Amino acid sequence: MLRINWIDINDVNGIENLSLKLNDGVNLICGENGIGKTTILDCIASSFNRHNKNVRTNVNSSQEGTWGISCSMNENSIFEVFNLRDFERIGGNNRKFRFNNRIRSKEIINFSINRTSQTNIFYGNQFDYIQRWMLENYYNENNLSNKKFYNLKIAQECFTRLDSRIKFSRVTERVLEQNDAISRKFADIYLETPSGEIPFDFLSSGYRSCLLILLGIIRQTEVTSGVKDVHLFDGVILIDELDLHLHPEWQAKLIEILKWLVPKAQIIATTHSPHIIQTAKQKEVIALSYLNTKNKLNSEHAYVSNQYDFQGWTIEEILKDVMGMESSYSKNFSSILQDFDRAVSDLNIEQVKFLYNRIDEMLHPDNHLRKVLKIQITSLLEVYND
Repeated sequence: MLRINWIDINDVNGIENLSLKLNDGVNLICGENGIGKTTILDCIASSFNRHNKNVRTNVNSSQEGTWGISCSMNENSIFEVFNLRDFERIGGNNRKFRFNNRIRSKEIINFSINRTSQTNIFYGNQFDYIQRWMLENYYNENNLSNKKFYNLKIAQECFTRLDSRIKFSRVTERVLEQNDAISRKFADIYLETPSGEIPFDFLSSGYRSCLLILLGIIRQTEVTSGVKDVHLFDGVILIDELDLHLHPEWQAKLIEILKWLVPKAQIIATTHSPHIIQTAKQKEVIALSYLNTKNKLNSEHAYVSNQYDFQGWTIEEILKDVMGMESSYSKNFSSILQDFDRAVSDLNIEQVKFLYNRIDEMLHPDNHLRKVLKIQITSLLEVYND
């Protein structure tokens, strides 16, 4: 069993100072763009992977970047400090680095931001790799270990968990002939749908992105988790931009399926999705914000003080107060609203009426703002007539 308890980061990438406590289950790290969400995952990953190249000293700092990490492995508590001056260059290539010190554990799975575009010399991109993995297990089903047989059935169920109308059908091998009789082997997953059997590649990029994470977790736990099946995996899973390429409907659904797939794992993920934040359970959201200055980060959102976290917040409120968006309206509409408020303050009746008509045409038919603005106009007319 592996758990990350907390991490303290100083002068690494864009983070000058951050202390972050993590819970045993799901941790959804969010905040405005560029606040350092990915850096947190990179520091955690670098604590276990000597060859991570995504951490650098903050360009505004005169000190070397450092972080301290506390974790629990089985019944042992481990604390390690990493200093970027301890990086070693490998083979004369300035872009390849490694640490002399690291925490030794394989119970960690990392899905980086480029998970859908990584290529493999034999299988192509990651989608091809996952399909090939399914093929190898599918054709050897009778010879699989109990763990792999169980994982195969769970992998097949993932397709239906994402969409009840879709069911795993089969996997076939495809050989692509190239120059001079050189061939490459690929695999094709086929699925049963209301429209008939279709290949996996015909599905939406969002659906396939979800499967890449779910099946990728199953595949990697077979390497890291000994004799345990995926449901018993109790290590750490890192996912950068969990909502990448996903329709809002998929975003919240993926969280629930992950909890079903790896109920004993610690999940640490970054997200830009207000839909994921809105549906998260108590203490699952870590909303980063700046304290007074742009130097020190706070990991506890000032507004959240009850058991429901952001479940009662609107998408607009989350976008503004958690994600740091100035407005959920377009710049043009926001400018017209400012002009309207200015006209109201100036008691400019004609301008108020003109701008209201423009706003009325732009608003959604059921938008409550229309009623609010009408009240403002009525109050203005009363003042004007008095």
